[in-house]
Amino acid sequence: MKRLQNKIAESRLTLPITAAYASLVWALGGAVVDQMWMQFACFVLTTYVIVELNTTFVLLRTYSRMVSCVFLCLTCSSPFLFPAIDGGIVALCYSIMYMPLFNGYQDRTSPGWNFYAFLALGVASLLWVQILYFVPLMWIFMVFSLRSMSWRTFFASLLGLITPYWFASLWFIFTEDIATPIAHFTQLTEFMPLYGETSNLLSVYESLGASRCLTFAVVTPMLFTGIIHYLRKRQNDKLNTRMYYSVFIVNTIAALTLTILQPQHFDFTFRMAIVSGSPAIAHFLTHTRTFITNISFIVMLTATVALTIVNLLI
Repeated sequence: MKRLQNKIAESRLTLPITAAYASLVWALGGAVVDQMWMQFACFVLTTYVIVELNTTFVLLRTYSRMVSCVFLCLTCSSPFLFPAIDGGIVALCYSIMYMPLFNGYQDRTSPGWNFYAFLALGVASLLWVQILYFVPLMWIFMVFSLRSMSWRTFFASLLGLITPYWFASLWFIFTEDIATPIAHFTQLTEFMPLYGETSNLLSVYESLGASRCLTFAVVTPMLFTGIIHYLRKRQNDKLNTRMYYSVFIVNTIAALTLTILQPQHFDFTFRMAIVSGSPAIAHFLTHTRTFITNISFIVMLTATVALTIVNLLI
């Protein structure tokens, strides 16, 4: 029996309507008035990459654009993220990384895909160096989930990471600026407020503001609903799809964990959680057909729209 959630999930009109809704939210969020054209372009490109990711790797067993629709809705529920161009570029590079990373599935003899995947991470790290915390996770995925790790692919990944810095170093050598690169990498050792005083930790959380705290409180249960559903029903998918979702799930949990431990990086880590967590939520909305899950879909949709309105008004 097809319920409302299934009809919407499998409709060809869902993505165009959601895209129109997202454009309206961006307009209301100041994209036109504040001329946030670059930020909006990054958002559109990230959405396109996610559409291609869903199509290329068949993340859903039936025709559905829910992966990209979920990404659109969750991102639009966080209009406070719109103005940051660096966050938009990091989210774009992070989504791009998945394409070559998954293309290297079970291929230990072709280092090219892994080079491009880590090149995207390297570019993102120029703007937000803490994304390098996720590099060991990617290597673990290459060993256990994607089964693409070999000496060739490992060194290709290292080369991909350092290539953006090789080009950037030419500028710093030309300008004789050594302090900027040192300060950039020094940020990796700054774990405040994780190892700071309790008062400092509370002050960082307070500095996030009501919008970010409310958004985190609303979106996180949605992400875990999708994750728990997938872990219960993963046997229905093919082996390679299960491996892809394992990467998404671990990255989502890692991003949320870093958001809690390092709230000063909220705008970056929350974007990463949305990109990685959208497939699990889409899987839940597309492949469940019970009365309870239909109610859950309505609650999620209502909560997302309400959250968007509240954040636009705050």
